Amino acid sequence: MYQGRHCNINDYQYLERSSKEFLLVINRDNLDLKDLNSYLKIFSDFDFDISSKIRMCLEKLSTNKDKYLSKITNLLDELKNNVLVDINEHN
Repeated sequence: MYQGRHCNINDYQYLERSSKEFLLVINRDNLDLKDLNSYLKIFSDFDFDISSKIRMCLEKLSTNKDKYLSKITNLLDELKNNVLVDINEHN
């Protein structure tokens, strides 16, 4: 669901774009977690729990970048899959 309503294809495309941009930002050398709040808000509009998990991974990113980047990517994939399921079930 997106902001309390069932998702449509435009929501999925928005999430896809936002996810790609987000991954580009977190791969920058001068990462500032404040720059990521708008993306986390977008993800939270789709699924608060997944957004919270992404936030926790971000906080640990500096300790093991590859490990937590992989976890974040998996969480984003899970979120996109959930949106696709919602679209297929309700449209």
